[in-house]
Amino acid sequence: MAAPTIFQPGVQIASNQTGRVLVDIGGAQLAVVPVTVGTVTLNGSTPVSITNIPITGSSDVNFTLKTVGGTVGAAPTITTITTGAAGNVTVTGTAGDTSVYTYTITG
Repeated sequence: MAAPTIFQPGVQIASNQTGRVLVDIGGAQLAVVPVTVGTVTLNGSTPVSITNIPITGSSDVNFTLKTVGGTVGAAPTITTITTGAAGNVTVTGTAGDTSVYTYTITG
């Protein structure tokens, strides 16, 4: 991790932190939360896997609609999670939904 630049007490900026959200916790230490962002395209009928992603048992996974396709329904539902540095998440959507969704995995 790069050394932080201190602009004023309690405010720090760390460079070269791709894939992480920096959180100023008000002290000398800086909390770093890993974040993974990507897209998944539903196929309208069967579960789809998002593979080779870092995920833990305490990660939050969120979906937002990026591109409409087919019959858009509810946001994708997670059916399985395999944790690890190269884990995977399996999701299902509404029948007929072939939309592209952006996923954000935090933590």
